[in-house]
Amino acid sequence: MKTRGIVLTAVLLALCVVVQSLKGLSVYAAGSSVNMILIITTLSVGLSGGLVIAVATPIIAYFLGLTPIMQLIPLMVFVVMLGNATIVLFAYLGRSRALIPCLMAGSVLKAAVLWILVWYAVLPIFGTAVPEAMQTAVRISFSVTQLVTALTGSAIAYVIYGRVKRLLPI
Repeated sequence: MKTRGIVLTAVLLALCVVVQSLKGLSVYAAGSSVNMILIITTLSVGLSGGLVIAVATPIIAYFLGLTPIMQLIPLMVFVVMLGNATIVLFAYLGRSRALIPCLMAGSVLKAAVLWILVWYAVLPIFGTAVPEAMQTAVRISFSVTQLVTALTGSAIAYVIYGRVKRLLPI
């Protein structure tokens, strides 16, 4: 990564942290924005920049206490990393051609990864400390909500990236 790529990744990571802290206002707006930032970083900086943000944002969210389920089950940090990495990898694969199908596939697979891991691994094994009402909310948040926010973030990223790609480092 060149200096411009590192700087752009750092700025987009900072923006992502700010957006995450606003999750209390709207999970859909914050989640869509985070996915948009993941995709724009990947398309403009490359795979390394996208993966840095994909890995860093759940860690930062955990330490800032932005996601209550991560406080109860710290393993969720790694689950979110895997989901984020999924959409980043598909954005990277589609950067030179077939971007729209890759973004759609990445969105669906991100939601699927989170859904499968949360519903069938994390909550059944580690969810005993989580109240039943919260388990229901977590199941919805890490399935349907993730699909909606990933698809919305992908659409917004596609439009924005199309307008600004000539100004970016790559």
